[in-house]
Amino acid sequence: MRDPNTDEQTDNLNGTEEQDASADEETSQQTKTGSMEEELENERQRSAEYLDQAQRARAELVNYRRRTEEELARMQKLAGERVLAKILPAIDDLDRAIKSMDAADRQSSWGEGIILVQKKIWGMLESEGVSPIESLGKPFDPSVHEAISMQEGAGGATTVVQEFQRGFMLGDRVLRPAMVVVGSAEDAPATDEDTDDTETREER
Repeated sequence: MRDPNTDEQTDNLNGTEEQDASADEETSQQTKTGSMEEELENERQRSAEYLDQAQRARAELVNYRRRTEEELARMQKLAGERVLAKILPAIDDLDRAIKSMDAADRQSSWGEGIILVQKKIWGMLESEGVSPIESLGKPFDPSVHEAISMQEGAGGATTVVQEFQRGFMLGDRVLRPAMVVVGSAEDAPATDEDTDDTETREER
């Protein structure tokens, strides 16, 4: 015959073992959950780092492309300026040749041909943003004028009274400064050169 007390003790023991097993399982599950959360957080941090690195690399690439494009544009602009600057002496010679023509020469076939060439050249230069610097009778401006002499007795005069070589602008930049003589305003003549310049511009 079984002892009721023994059965009760056995049941209690079994219950305790089950509770311990359940507690162990719960602890193990909590440990696994904590480990998974930790791994998930680590993955999130790594993902954030990778995203930050990718964004930095993209920004660096964009900046590199921008710098490259700006440098290329600057080099192209400088190359264009050098080419235009080399053309200017030929323009000076052509202008002088036309100014030396009399009325008969201007109306001759070869004279009309030279004037037509001048118009075409000026059309090309103007399309590139080149424009002459107006100097005669204007206040001396060291940013666009280069004074090669000053008239005697002019003192503090600051007016351009003679132009030895015409200057040119390329947009808002000086392509070539004008070489001028500085004197008093009353000494600035309305010379034939002024008239010729006006006629030349009107012809263009």
